[in-house]
Amino acid sequence: MKLQHLEYVIAIAQEGSVTRAAKKLYQAQPNISIALKELEENIGIQIFIRTPNGMILTPEGEAFLARARSIVDEVHSLENDYKEHVGNNTTLKVAMSRSPYSAASIGHLINNSKFSEGSNLTVHLLETNTPKALEDVCAGKFDIGVLRTPVSYLDMLNERIRNKNLISKTIMEYQLALMMREDHPLAKYDDVPVELLKDYPEVIHGDDEPEMLRRASINQELHIETSGRKIYIYDRGTQISMLSTVIGAYMWVTPVPASVLAPLKLVVRKCSYAKNLNRDIIVFRKSSENDPLIQECIKTITWFANRIDEDIKKE
Repeated sequence: MKLQHLEYVIAIAQEGSVTRAAKKLYQAQPNISIALKELEENIGIQIFIRTPNGMILTPEGEAFLARARSIVDEVHSLENDYKEHVGNNTTLKVAMSRSPYSAASIGHLINNSKFSEGSNLTVHLLETNTPKALEDVCAGKFDIGVLRTPVSYLDMLNERIRNKNLISKTIMEYQLALMMREDHPLAKYDDVPVELLKDYPEVIHGDDEPEMLRRASINQELHIETSGRKIYIYDRGTQISMLSTVIGAYMWVTPVPASVLAPLKLVVRKCSYAKNLNRDIIVFRKSSENDPLIQECIKTITWFANRIDEDIKKE
């Protein structure tokens, strides 16, 4: 059994077919099919049932997949932790749920970190959703994850964090607010009446805001009458562009520093209808606990969040 065989099984399970798995892994389809057949023969179980609609895991396959994921994640984590640094090269990789303040805090780190002086600091930032950020940190692909969750989902998320043997630290708790152009008709309100949203188009995260999550993040009794005009976007740059250019557009957002919004001519307004608490959490691997750069990054993100939290309380 090879590590590559485990990666094949994981990809097939994720994609639902050998063909799509082959494309994802940039492998020839026959090679994966042959490897899967040999693996099943060697371990004496059938991992997948072949159906006209794709590959379906057997009960034994489900158990095998869980162990395969654990092994592959550990190997990737090990590779990342013991990766040799060449000369003065330093690398920091951060995966974050879409959050302007955490991205801005990394900018502050780059500008002020001692690691930026006399070394080649390379920073990788990935804006994604919470499940992907969590998986990437566990797999060793990223050093730090900044996760966002409704407080009502917190126990479930904490269990996943413990199962993945990660360390977590709370950054801040908050209610979502509304972001819009500074000349938006609703920008005149300090507390936007929710019933007025029905007249305006909404910009929505396309890959991580199913209705259940939206309810948990905003208000469990979510019954906002909308205009029916919704714009689903998958990257924050385009989201900002839509808010800036689409007349009357608004979006539910996490806390955002005013310094980030001002150049974009955007503002954030409170909406008391958003009653539910959300929490941002930093996660990292135990092997990174004493890494000076990782600790400085965590300290900077936390400091940035505290500054925003204090500004909100002053309002």
